[in-house]
Amino acid sequence: MMKVLYLQFQKFVVILFGFFSLPQKVITANGHLFGYPIRTTVDSELAKSMLANPTEISVTELFAKYASYELNTKTLSVISERYSLDVSTLYFLQRAYQSELNKRYQDKYLSLLYKQIAGESIQLEVIQKFHVVFIPGFAYKEDPSTGADFAKQISLLNVHGISHELVETGEWDLVDDNAKLVAEKLIAVCEKHEKIIVVSASKGGLETSIALGKILKSDDSKSIKSWISVGGILRGSPLADNYSKAHYRWYVKFRLWLQGKSFDIVHDLSYVRRSEEYNTLAFPKELKIIHLVGAPLATQISKDIKQRYNSIKLFGPNDGLTPIADEITKDGIVVSELGLDHYYRNEHIDKMTLSLAILATEDI
Repeated sequence: MMKVLYLQFQKFVVILFGFFSLPQKVITANGHLFGYPIRTTVDSELAKSMLANPTEISVTELFAKYASYELNTKTLSVISERYSLDVSTLYFLQRAYQSELNKRYQDKYLSLLYKQIAGESIQLEVIQKFHVVFIPGFAYKEDPSTGADFAKQISLLNVHGISHELVETGEWDLVDDNAKLVAEKLIAVCEKHEKIIVVSASKGGLETSIALGKILKSDDSKSIKSWISVGGILRGSPLADNYSKAHYRWYVKFRLWLQGKSFDIVHDLSYVRRSEEYNTLAFPKELKIIHLVGAPLATQISKDIKQRYNSIKLFGPNDGLTPIADEITKDGIVVSELGLDHYYRNEHIDKMTLSLAILATEDI
């Protein structure tokens, strides 16, 4: 989401603030996740056991110890500090999977995904009964490499004859201004279509959450059946608060000034501010919310997000922009992709898209 801004002052931040991390402990782990075999690397023996031997006493004790804790960023940060980041990441995924609803959707998602990877076809007729509305992310036109413009998804829906449109929000506009625009567009779309799926990415998820949870009335949004939030920064980003600190706010302001941009966009995404606002949102009870959460392991962080990942790791597992537990709503359905960061770079992104779209039509 803030990739363009970040790339411009990454080197400066690294040198000035010492975001260098200690050498990462790397342990090979063979096991299972969500019922499927997995081979990966992790940062601790306990994380390895969580995949290879989940009935081991150290693993069962971990889950028993935190069973009464809410599955949120506070809990994950405690687990990260006590054990490791990968233990905390796997705890989030495995505990979310304990929910009967999450398990059903995660299993269905993976089943659809792997069928397509194996070359099998899946039934898409049900999706063709819906109109899909995309809400893009930050700088989606300026930097399409992030995928926040949904270009690949739009092309895919064109191929399959699925009705859709993109809400052209302001790339650098403030969240509340875009949220009002999204709300207006959704009202207009609801007047034309009876079954709508809203799909948002990154900052677009924050804007969508305000539109659906604060601005729109139930009568305005009754045609919106599902909302798929992909890497939604629903509570802002701790990076914005870091960038607002006095000791390097001046540099960020300077770089933005050179681009003709305002520093207001950074303050607007404040984790402290947006987290407080999130607690006031109330989503329609009949709205199905699906969160696609990318959960990178500490041992496999890509170079382009490593410094950001490390700079906010005190919050626990994050995708390089925001804590993963802050990407979900209380009653939302969690579908996870281990190993993916905020940019969801994956060769099977088209297949992931169709699998999620089918999930969004379930029970509607």
